[in-house]
Amino acid sequence: MKALFISGSPRKRSNTDYLLEITRSVTGGEFIKLSDYEINPCSSCRTCLKLKECVVKDDMELIYPMLFESDVIVLGSPVYFNNVSAQMKAFMDRTWCIRGRLRNKIGGAIAVGRRYGIESAITAINAFFLKHEMIPANRGVCGIAFEEGEIQNDQEAINAARELGYRIKELGKITGCL
Repeated sequence: MKALFISGSPRKRSNTDYLLEITRSVTGGEFIKLSDYEINPCSSCRTCLKLKECVVKDDMELIYPMLFESDVIVLGSPVYFNNVSAQMKAFMDRTWCIRGRLRNKIGGAIAVGRRYGIESAITAINAFFLKHEMIPANRGVCGIAFEEGEIQNDQEAINAARELGYRIKELGKITGCL
């Protein structure tokens, strides 16, 4: 089973990364930070409807193959204004051109915020999975933190991140990718 963990946090050593790494410790897989890539927003040119590929040339060209090769895609984001980060949103929007090509992959959602907006960010990530006809592993992991390292005090989120990994492995067996 090939798993890809994608962090939408622009912070180094972020709380989001911490939870993603806990899940990854259960499943294995590759970890990337969107802030390490140049990803421009979707220009809504709709050319991808004809060409079946995005005409915006940037680092998404490096990420698309990783998505196609993965059986599992786990998205993690801090909460910004009751939603995912700008980095995560740009990434999500730029996958419009690959609709149908992520079908039946397993998806995992992780969001970290300050007690409000977390559910909205989880909903946005799960909507991404459903738009791509992916299989959400569960409802998502909600972590409560703001300052660097604060997530280490949220034992419930740490346990949930670990459980997400076990659920992904269970779904991997069911879907035949493990």
